Amino acid sequence: MGVLVSQLRSWAPKALVDVSTAVGSINADFDARLTQMERSTDEALSDWEGDAAAAALARSLSDRIAGTHIVTAVAAVSEAFGQAASQLVAVRDPALRIVDSAIAEGFSVDDSGKVTAPSSSTGDVVIDMLMQSSFDEKARTFQAGLVPLLESAAEVDRACAARLADAVADLADITTASPAASSYSPEVRAILDGNALLPEDPVALAAFWDELSPAEKDGLAAWDPTIGNRDGLPAFDKSRYNEELLETLSANADANLDAIVARHPDWMRGENLPPTEGIVSDEDSDRQRELDRWLDERAAAEEAAFGYHEVRTQLDNDGVPRYLMNIDGEGRGAIALNNPDSAGHVATYVPGTSSGLPSLGGDMIRAENLLAEASFDNDSPTSIVTWVGYNAPPEVHNAGSSEYAAAGAPRLDSFQDGLRAAHEGAPSVNTVIGHSYGSTVIGHAMSGGNSLDADSVIFVGSPGVGNGIDGVEDLRLDNVDPSSNHERIFATAAATDPVTWIGGAADSLSETASVIGLPGDISLIHGSDPTNSSFGATVFESDPGPSIDIGGMDFGVSPSTHSDYFVINNPGLQEMGRIIAGTR
Repeated sequence: MGVLVSQLRSWAPKALVDVSTAVGSINADFDARLTQMERSTDEALSDWEGDAAAAALARSLSDRIAGTHIVTAVAAVSEAFGQAASQLVAVRDPALRIVDSAIAEGFSVDDSGKVTAPSSSTGDVVIDMLMQSSFDEKARTFQAGLVPLLESAAEVDRACAARLADAVADLADITTASPAASSYSPEVRAILDGNALLPEDPVALAAFWDELSPAEKDGLAAWDPTIGNRDGLPAFDKSRYNEELLETLSANADANLDAIVARHPDWMRGENLPPTEGIVSDEDSDRQRELDRWLDERAAAEEAAFGYHEVRTQLDNDGVPRYLMNIDGEGRGAIALNNPDSAGHVATYVPGTSSGLPSLGGDMIRAENLLAEASFDNDSPTSIVTWVGYNAPPEVHNAGSSEYAAAGAPRLDSFQDGLRAAHEGAPSVNTVIGHSYGSTVIGHAMSGGNSLDADSVIFVGSPGVGNGIDGVEDLRLDNVDPSSNHERIFATAAATDPVTWIGGAADSLSETASVIGLPGDISLIHGSDPTNSSFGATVFESDPGPSIDIGGMDFGVSPSTHSDYFVINNPGLQEMGRIIAGTR
């Protein structure tokens, strides 16, 4: 049975948002005070030795652990209120729009959602009969749209209430029970003792994690600080533990850079550099090689440190809530705009060559633009994930290799499985978008015996999605009949984007080879152009971009166009938004 229309009108999701914000703010302040207490205690105990000092240290650690458990439990309460608001809005607003539209047109709507048509009384029997039939049909249409929403609202209401109750109960347990490790379940204890492993399958891990108490989650996170990178955990927990890991990774990267600089402070000042002119001795040559190695090492350390700082900058950005879905010591990561676990539409954006944490800011702008377009005239909450979870080709000349795509494909596959496993309520509509070499990564994740858990895929400015992939029939989506791939796989290429010509060259080479009697399966670098009609994808237009004109000669190419697909007002971006929202 659905909720009543009057109940729906009485819902106040904004109040839940206010509660979530207030609880989250207080919790953040409490967490900061815990950290300050820990630092102050460490300073006080630094010069104190003996049994009393050991006892004081043990008590301090116990208090910190207990406090951390409280922070985790309160954070879950805050998140439960926030997600409840989002999910209630998603069913409340469209239902009330139907009710208000029906009433505005003269129909009556009772509390159960039954819609009654007005009576036609023109005085002409035939006209009244025809008009009444039309009114009745429209009433049935209104009711057919409204009743399922009222039923969905009831289910969402029950699910949100249960989640809030669980979160509050967990907090109550923390405040009344001992957080000692002895209270852990046998399954958790076995993992911590090294006698068992966490489930690797995202679905199994999601089910296991859902049964844990906040204290058990914190215990496992202390045992494995990288636990937030495991696919299948809820976005909220992933972000909380990954932000703690980010702090450690960033501090280590800064310390490493400082150590490298400290080895040669004179070189940092431009002093004592080996000569490059005149007579250069063997010793000078050795010093030059050492300098070159040091410069390379310093550049890599600077890039790593900057990358982690850039992640922090993006997370601190005001506006749309952000979740750190992945972060590791290899310079890989992922940030979600809005919570993908409660979103009705989820898109994962995979950037291409030269992408990574240092350039995350530009990719997040693209994600924001995708979110804006996907949210236009779309009632369902939407989440966009920027996924730099693979080691992309560092330079253009590296992008001819398929090794980066082959290594990144399993990681993308697992990440998509994790999004699906951690999602709450009805399955979300998931889209994966690959730009440039990112499309090649997606192609590898969908071919060669692999299959990707997504509802739609978009190839943008693609150089080709994989050697030997000549059409959509060579690609696989989980639980999707390949015969319908042409409806789910999309592609776009700007006319002046030179990167997209690479796949076209492969097609031309194959055609030429077949004409002159050579094998027709010859391919160039990453296979066929996915916008070629023979590939079978649904192709949509993007802004063709400007063309280089030198001396009045139009070369029909503009390298900058390759980066413009995600710019506001580009029809290609608008079309991607519709695909994500399912309104195309």
